[in-house]
Amino acid sequence: MLTTDVCIGTFLLLQSTVGILANFYLLSLYLLNLQPGQKLRPLNLILIQLIVANITMLVSKGSPEILQAFEIRNFLDDVGCKMIFFLYRIAQGLSICFTCLLCCFQAITISPSGSTLSGHKARIPEQMFTFCLSCWILNILIEIPVPMFMRGPRSITNNTYESNIIYCSMGMFIDIYFIMTTLRNVLCVGLMFWTSGYMVLLLHRHHQQIQNIHSTSFSSRFPPEVRATQTILLLMGIFVSSYLLHSITLVAVIYLDDNLNWLSTSAILSLCFPTLSPFVLLPQAPKHSCIL
Repeated sequence: MLTTDVCIGTFLLLQSTVGILANFYLLSLYLLNLQPGQKLRPLNLILIQLIVANITMLVSKGSPEILQAFEIRNFLDDVGCKMIFFLYRIAQGLSICFTCLLCCFQAITISPSGSTLSGHKARIPEQMFTFCLSCWILNILIEIPVPMFMRGPRSITNNTYESNIIYCSMGMFIDIYFIMTTLRNVLCVGLMFWTSGYMVLLLHRHHQQIQNIHSTSFSSRFPPEVRATQTILLLMGIFVSSYLLHSITLVAVIYLDDNLNWLSTSAILSLCFPTLSPFVLLPQAPKHSCIL
């Protein structure tokens, strides 16, 4: 009879493998679609970096969780713990930032002429590289404290300022780190909700216009911009759902019950978005000649 740890490890292995392969496949579609001398489109630039962040999350978070679930002990030392968590936290921050940037970009792209956002359309392609570079710099700077409080596995101790997270241990958080990550996450999720609501309103207006102009036989045919917006809204919904559920399980681990099942559930939820997002984006990939 299979134990709970083996079942969790098998599921994490399947989840990580499927996610990594799907993300690599999607990344290859975007890279192979590039022509020599062709300038990378702003939306593709965001998506490529989001895919890279997804792969990094799946490798840095999934690998140690799988090894732990199959009861392989002491596979990380102090340096290993610092590096693996530093990579994971940067990738997680980039995932939040690039998903937010994706929503903002699409909201500006489909905004009607004369609106407040439409004035930024001409400048966005030129500034996109700067925005992406800023996301990288910001997240690397925010996550610098991670190597300071991450350590190798420790035996259980009475020190109230240190908690054991199975294969690594974590010292006392730095207050400014907690404040900065919280502000980043709240700001990005807030922008996602605002831009998503704006896009839903625009899609509703577009649908009403289509019904008024065209017959019923043509009302189901959506232009590429509308299909891309629907894809991004679905992507945002998956991200916010998995992020909120992951946050709830973390609170349960810290304040309610220091149970390994909660830790395993938290790990699975944290990998839901990087695993599912390539399947949302695949129908719009360059191979299928769509706008993304």
